[in-house]
Amino acid sequence: MNNDSPQTHLHKMQRAILVSFLAVAVSLAFWGVVRSDAILARDDNPRLVEAELRIQRGRILDRNGTVLAHTVGQPEALVRTYPFETIGPAVGYYSFRHGTAGIEAGYDAVLRGDEASVTAVFNQQLLHAPQIGRDVQLTLDAELQATAEALFGNAQGALVLLEVTTGDVLAMVSHPGYNPNRLDENFDELVEDETAPLLNRAVQGQYQPGMVLQPFILAAALDADRIQLNGTVLNANRPVPVNGEVKRCQTIPPDDATWADVLRHRCPGPMQDLADRLGLAVLDAIFMRFGLTSPPELPLNTEVPEQEPLADPLQAGIGQDNLTVSPLQVALALAALGNDGRLPTPRLVTAVQDESGTMQAQPTTPSAGDAITSRAARDIRQLLDANGTLSFTVSALSGPESRNGWYLALTPANQPQVAIVVVVENSEDLAVVQAIGVGLETAVAASQPGP
Repeated sequence: MNNDSPQTHLHKMQRAILVSFLAVAVSLAFWGVVRSDAILARDDNPRLVEAELRIQRGRILDRNGTVLAHTVGQPEALVRTYPFETIGPAVGYYSFRHGTAGIEAGYDAVLRGDEASVTAVFNQQLLHAPQIGRDVQLTLDAELQATAEALFGNAQGALVLLEVTTGDVLAMVSHPGYNPNRLDENFDELVEDETAPLLNRAVQGQYQPGMVLQPFILAAALDADRIQLNGTVLNANRPVPVNGEVKRCQTIPPDDATWADVLRHRCPGPMQDLADRLGLAVLDAIFMRFGLTSPPELPLNTEVPEQEPLADPLQAGIGQDNLTVSPLQVALALAALGNDGRLPTPRLVTAVQDESGTMQAQPTTPSAGDAITSRAARDIRQLLDANGTLSFTVSALSGPESRNGWYLALTPANQPQVAIVVVVENSEDLAVVQAIGVGLETAVAASQPGP
């Protein structure tokens, strides 16, 4: 029998109500304060989805102000649009479903407007206005980029065009590529494609360099007085076994060949002799000074597998050991030859818009240091000069039955301003890669202001 008085029942009821209110308050505090960020960040949060779709991303412009990417449409139906369908991997893509790549990823916070001031954010929330991003201006030249893309045609590989003194990237091609305007509808297909169209070959492609390394090794050896260009070389055209094949000079050298002839005729035998004398430690230092052992710093995904140390000097001297390189790394090393030995640091962004709408120039990037002396750089450039063109075309083994064609050029020959590096995969016909490189040289010359 319950002997509690009505007053006791009332006190119990009051305590129960207070406990219930306390539980609700604690729950609200937990989910509204402690776990609020987790709730807001959920992909299925309707408010987050709506806010994301209303963001007016800033424009991406080329060096001359040409629009490479912008957001069009009404606030309720904004679409990210790319006027150049084959703009290349530097610009990348933006997709609500699949994320970002290229500069769209590297400068995502700026393009979204996430770095707005507290006052701007407050006004947006007060007026329920959409978030507005800021513009980003690149070093790319839209016309040269379009020309480079067209020259590549159906070839598979990559291309980099950059200024030798500033490291400014003027064009960057990776083939096969993709149309960023149709990314959502083609994404699954692109991911499953064995040719990896979403991979940026220009900065992430890892290629066996082969004799591409020859000018850099010879420049360093010349710099250290380990060779003399007029020094004689015995049996320059002797056979060199590589991956079950026999390699000789690309063209037949004279019987009394010199080190200058070794470079002109792309001879692997003497390079093995030189590499054996230099040793692995010196070769590793040469590759490091030319920037071939570390990924360049760019606001792009440049992540690559960790490289194994050099193992065999004979193979390292002809680019068939553990070192692999990207076209951008080779372009920077080549730029050092054109820039009197100074290795430039690559740059892709020239200006960023501030909150007042003014484009603020980004600081130029300092040189990465001297790879070689200006004397050695000039000597190698003279050897590359053929009929007024500083170029180097070579075929590199990339597997038991595969070769890649490389074309390296500095232009104009009398005072190099830009470096061009082209690699065409699985091609034994050097005329293909040479046609792309020469075509781009012609376009560069046409784009220069007249006297």
